[in-house]
Amino acid sequence: MSPWDILALEPTGDQLAIRRAYARRLKVTNPEDDPDGFQALRQAYEEALLHARRQGPDSEVTAEKAAEPEAVGNNTEPEVAEKAAEPEPEPPAEPPPQTDLDAAIARHVALCNHLGGLLSAPAPADPAALKDALAAVLASPALAHIDVQNRTEDWLARLLLSTAPRSDALVSPAITHFRWDEAKAGLQTPLMAAVRKRGRDLAFLDKLRDRTHAYATAYRLLQAPPARFSPRLRLTVPDLTKDVRGLITLIRHDYPSLQANFDADVLTAWDRYLAEEPVGAPLAWLLVTAPLFLLVYAGLQVGLPTATLAEWPTGFLLVGPLLAAAGLAYRLGVQMPARWLRQRWARDAGLAARLGWAPFSMALIPLSLALPPSIGIPATAAAATLALWWAGLFQRTYANDTNSQAVRILLANSIPLVFWLFWIGPLLPPAPMPAFTVAVTGALLATSIGGGLLSRWWYAEIGPAHRRRALRGLQVAAFAALGLLSIADSAAELLPWAVAAVTLVQILERVPSLALPAKLAKMRYYVLWGLGVVLRVAHTGTMTVDTRDVLQIGGLMLLASVLTMTIHQLRQTRTA
Repeated sequence: MSPWDILALEPTGDQLAIRRAYARRLKVTNPEDDPDGFQALRQAYEEALLHARRQGPDSEVTAEKAAEPEAVGNNTEPEVAEKAAEPEPEPPAEPPPQTDLDAAIARHVALCNHLGGLLSAPAPADPAALKDALAAVLASPALAHIDVQNRTEDWLARLLLSTAPRSDALVSPAITHFRWDEAKAGLQTPLMAAVRKRGRDLAFLDKLRDRTHAYATAYRLLQAPPARFSPRLRLTVPDLTKDVRGLITLIRHDYPSLQANFDADVLTAWDRYLAEEPVGAPLAWLLVTAPLFLLVYAGLQVGLPTATLAEWPTGFLLVGPLLAAAGLAYRLGVQMPARWLRQRWARDAGLAARLGWAPFSMALIPLSLALPPSIGIPATAAAATLALWWAGLFQRTYANDTNSQAVRILLANSIPLVFWLFWIGPLLPPAPMPAFTVAVTGALLATSIGGGLLSRWWYAEIGPAHRRRALRGLQVAAFAALGLLSIADSAAELLPWAVAAVTLVQILERVPSLALPAKLAKMRYYVLWGLGVVLRVAHTGTMTVDTRDVLQIGGLMLLASVLTMTIHQLRQTRTA
């Protein structure tokens, strides 16, 4: 292996570059742990320095050529001219006297102390003075000694990190001088990597200061505490508070060192303001304009005759006030209580409180069939609303990192069930149908909104043995629903309960089905749709759909998909 390979450096005559490469390698080569590697590194360093010295002209020959240019140029003997033009190898330089070295190191320490004093002074120093002080340190002759350079790099890296943001102007020059941005990952110490990351964070901060950046306005707002009743914050569209929240989250997760560039009290004030979930711009505009629309509507009702009012769509003027009332009711009835519960109790809730909404929402389906129609709709609607609020509260508290993709997948998995229920609706008794529809909708939405919590519980909080038992129980439930569906074909009074059983099995299998491979999940989905289309085309001759066939064949398809999923999952767990 050549000396350049050991030093991780391209062949060069730059002695400073060789010393820096040796310093980088020395930081990851411990003589006690790897004496052979250290010896090879030291030998490679000396050979590279010898090569570099041979590349430069000898000082005496250079002086002689400068003093007698004509003699060399007019020399008629080729051998003499060639010998005069060819520099002799420069012998290794003698080390400087110890007194000179001590003086250089003392001068270097004084320069370092001066730079540290400027950065730690009570009042921030002028950026130009800081850059001059850093340039003096980097130009110090003592850095030619490898030990001094190593200690200086570590000291400077610590100084830049500990004095941020005062040292921001020095980060880029230091990275460039010591080539920390060019060092390979294996050669970087944690301090080098931290300074390099600080440089990347400062580059992002420079982009934020550009008015064309998406978060430029949010960055300017973070320079001062929020004004609680500022019309700019309340009414600007798009919503500025969302941008501020997004920028704070981005900085804390991806650019954490930039928090030192913001006032801590200002960030705390914004955290309190955002934790209160201020009214968004759309709702604020609805609340502001609602009185105006109501005044116009009242004026038209008073000023126009009844015949004219019947021709004019004046009812559209009430859309805005109705939306404002709904938004205000949601904020006062859902958002504010949910925030209070998150702060006071939800973080310490047990399993029953975190996931109790799931069995509660599914219990609404048989309950909607058992209750009298007169109280079934209001009771089911109130309970479904409670389940949705309950699921949303704990989803935001415990699994807020779950993105909306899981919700979309769970909702998409519900589409075959929804179409099946829509097709067989005429077979069900009309009295309990409104309450049953509300119950099914509430259960599907609740288990979708809280899908992150359910998935985390299913895949992380229970062991494989419990999952296998749950999957076998789901198989038993699928067979029971299939048997009930077969009996209901001749017993009409059992039909709603059979449909409810198939629905519950389908809801229960959605979270376990998330572990299916993408190819198998798509195949199962397409088979369900394909058989549904075949069933529909088979009845196009009469332009009607035989709901009895849909009931039996469609229910069989849905339950068969559940059995397929459970068999695959049980095989996977057994193999694992």
